[in-house]
Amino acid sequence: MSQASASAPIVHPNLDTQWWWEALARGELLVPTCRSCDNRFFPPQAFCPNCGSQDWHGGATSGTGKVYSWIVTHRAFSPEFGDDVPYAIVAVDLDDRGRLIGRYFGDLNSLRDALPVRATLFSRNDETLLGFEEIG
Repeated sequence: MSQASASAPIVHPNLDTQWWWEALARGELLVPTCRSCDNRFFPPQAFCPNCGSQDWHGGATSGTGKVYSWIVTHRAFSPEFGDDVPYAIVAVDLDDRGRLIGRYFGDLNSLRDALPVRATLFSRNDETLLGFEEIG
């Protein structure tokens, strides 16, 4: 995964998400994957939203996929984003199953349904966060 630089809010991990943030800090992108029904879900949570099982693990992903949906923010909702507007947040359907959400790094005018993207990690305040950039 490539590295980019951008603003982001301070992360507040909890018992369900701590492992995910630690993996990102190591440069690993993992997707919660249920051992009972094989569902891949996001965000990390205590139970699989499909079957309710607590038996899941962080499964590896290529980080490539296609844009499912997006929003473009024109007004910063937090001071950490003040210099970044406008910016986009994308929901990405991963090629190897699952859907992730992250910051989009690229030309906002090129955003479209099914745009091929790949995960990219960026940092803010010594924290590693998830973003996506166009493939091509």
